[in-house]
Amino acid sequence: MVLRTGHTDQSGNQALSRRQAECLRGVLDLKSAKQIGRELGISPHAVEKHLRICREKFGVASTAEAARLFARSAEGSEFLYSGPSYLVRNDGSYESGEVPGQPVTPSAAQLGDNRGAPSPNQPLTPRQTLLTIAAVSFASIVGLLLLVACAEAVRRLVSA
Repeated sequence: MVLRTGHTDQSGNQALSRRQAECLRGVLDLKSAKQIGRELGISPHAVEKHLRICREKFGVASTAEAARLFARSAEGSEFLYSGPSYLVRNDGSYESGEVPGQPVTPSAAQLGDNRGAPSPNQPLTPRQTLLTIAAVSFASIVGLLLLVACAEAVRRLVSA
């Protein structure tokens, strides 16, 4: 299945526009709609609209699945991920024949939108960095307070 702008593919599906393909490439690069929009000079809302149309054209429920199918269909694909999907369909069945209940570890490309969630392949945003520093600082303070409380309890037991 080769997708070309303005044509239909061999299976009769409607082809993706250039913008839709660019948006899916951004998803494959694990970029948010905001990041994709900045690069393409369009709004995040427009990116979401393009991705919704892509999902409809591929007949899938998730953007990650549409991106996976797009990567598989691209000629000379430069995308690393094009393996089997372990995503659950709407009817609850597994696409790759996986048995429900067995652990499945999806790749980052299968995880859908990356709205604010840190990814091992992307640096943290300044906000995420500050929140991480605040959380570690708070945990350190709580740990020190517990240590002081334990030391005080031991001191009282020894002196009594």
